[in-house]
Amino acid sequence: MSEKKMIGRTVAIALGIICIILIAGLGGAMAYYTMIINDKNTTYDSYVSNHTYTNSEYDNYVGNHTHTNSEYDVLQSNYNYYVSTHSHTDSEYDSLQNQVNDLNSIINLEKSTVWVDDQTISQPASSFTVWTFSANYAGYVSVWVQSSTVPGTHVKVIYSAYGVSFNQKIVVSAGDTAVFPILPSSSIQVGVGNGNLISGATETVTITYHY
Repeated sequence: MSEKKMIGRTVAIALGIICIILIAGLGGAMAYYTMIINDKNTTYDSYVSNHTYTNSEYDNYVGNHTHTNSEYDVLQSNYNYYVSTHSHTDSEYDSLQNQVNDLNSIINLEKSTVWVDDQTISQPASSFTVWTFSANYAGYVSVWVQSSTVPGTHVKVIYSAYGVSFNQKIVVSAGDTAVFPILPSSSIQVGVGNGNLISGATETVTITYHY
C-alpha cells in the first residue's frame, strides 16, 4: 500500500472517531436538557394547578371589590362636605396654635400671675395680714418680703383641695422668698405676719402665683 493511501485511511479513521464522539456528546446534551425542560414543565403545572381560579371565583372577587359610579359619587360628596365644614381661616389656625402654646406653657410652669405687687403693710406685734386667692392650675406660690423692720417675718399658706389640707408656715428674713406648692382651689389664703412679739413692723410684700 502506498504512503498516501495509508495517510488518507488514517485521516478517515480519525474523522470517524471524532464524529462518533460528537454524536455521543450531542445525544447526552439533548437528554440532559430534555430532563431539565420536563422538570420545569412539572413545576409550572404544579404552580398553575394551585393558583388558578374558576370563572365563578373570579367573578365573586370582582363583585366584592368594585364600586358603582353612584357609590363613588356618594363618597366624593361626603368628602366634599367634610372639607367644606372643617376648613379654617388663618386666624382660626393661629388661635388654635396660641391655645396649644398656652397649654404647653402651663404644663411647664412657665406662666405667672402677680397677686400682690410691692404692697407695703404695717402690723402690730404678732399680727398677720391675710389675702385670699383662687387658682385654676397646680403650681406654686412665691412670697417675697422685700423689706421689713423685724429680723423675722412669718409667711403661711392655707388651703384644702383634692382631699389635701395644706397648712405651712415659713420664717423669712428681709429680702428672702418663701415658696409653697399649690393645688387648684377657690380659697387659698396667703398670710404675712409680724414675728415681733413686742413692737409693730412694716413689710413690703410681693406674692406671685406660678403655673
